[in-house]
Parts: sequence; structure tokens; C-alpha cells
Amino acid sequence: MYNLTASVYGGRVMGKIIVLVALLSPALAFAQDAQVAGAVLPLPVQLRAGATVVRLNDTKQPEVLRAGTNGMVCIADNPNDDEFDVRCYRDTFIPVVYRGFQIGGGEKVGAEIQAGKLRLSKEPTAGYRCLGPAAGYDAARNTTDARIECWQSLHFPYRTAAEVGFPDEADVPESEQQSTPYVMASGTYWSHVMIRHPGGH
Repeated sequence: MYNLTASVYGGRVMGKIIVLVALLSPALAFAQDAQVAGAVLPLPVQLRAGATVVRLNDTKQPEVLRAGTNGMVCIADNPNDDEFDVRCYRDTFIPVVYRGFQIGGGEKVGAEIQAGKLRLSKEPTAGYRCLGPAAGYDAARNTTDARIECWQSLHFPYRTAAEVGFPDEADVPESEQQSTPYVMASGTYWSHVMIRHPGGH
């Protein structure tokens, strides 16, 4: 026998769910737009509109928030911690960054590259990052204050500081590192020139 009461009740519940989804959708879209805007903040203005933006899920796999066109890929900030941390790399290099998140970075990633398990493009590529306490980022204005440091990097895997003509990090005092480009992780897969700036953007 057809249960009219159940049907009516079920219809009311479904109606409420539809209304709730309709009300939440703009808020969710706004939150995603804000994540995208924050993620591309490290990039020069000219590159922001064309960049792909991803977020890392619980297993550190990338999920695309916005597909891009210019080869740059930005990782959105994790809103559930106390840091503002966004970074962007070329699509040819970012698989190495993802793998670092997944297995702990450093020597483990290097070992996978050496074993041929992880492909690494050896062409020079640019990287960009902003990092600091979450309180230093204003999501409503998409701006950072002096607590957030942003920098650029030029990655050239396995090249040394001497080969590219920049000083090694160990030879540049901390007090001079915001005015003097230097090489971090010289000679490794993560070898790169750091170009730092005072905080606040």
C-alpha cells in the first residue's frame, strides 16, 4: 500500500536538503574563490590568472580547484593549521613537490629520483612561495602583512652554487639573506637560488 505520510514527509526532507544546498552553494563557491586568490598570491600579477590551483587532500594528493593555461601550478593554503603557506611551481617540477608532501621530502624523494621511480625535469624552473603565521594573511583583502615572507626561487637540479655563480647559503649571514640571492641545497635535486624580500605585500 502506498504510504502517503512517508511520501509527504520524504518530500519535505528532500525539499529542505535542496534549499540547504542552494543556500550553501554560493558560500562554498566564495570560499573556493578565496582559496584560489590566496594560492596565487606569491606569483607576479602577470601569471596569476593563468595558473592552475590545487589543494592537497588528506593523503596529500592534489585536487584541482581551478585549471590553468600557463604551466604554473599553485598549492592552496591549508585552512586547518596556524600557518599561511602557499607555493607555486612549474607543472614539470611540481610532481617532486607533491611527493615531498607524501613521503616526507628530503632524502626519500632524492632516493626515488635516483632509482628512476620519480621523474625530475632538469631544466631550470621558477618557484614562488609565501609563508608565515595565519594571522598575517587577510583573506577578505587577499593581502599579507610583515609577518608573511614571500620569495622567488630558481631551481636547477643537481647544479652547485659554484656552477651557477651564486654564494652558498652557508656563506651568507642571515642578516644579508634578504638582499643577497644565495643557493640552498647546493648539488641536490632541490638545488635552487633563493631571492628573498622583506615581509608585507
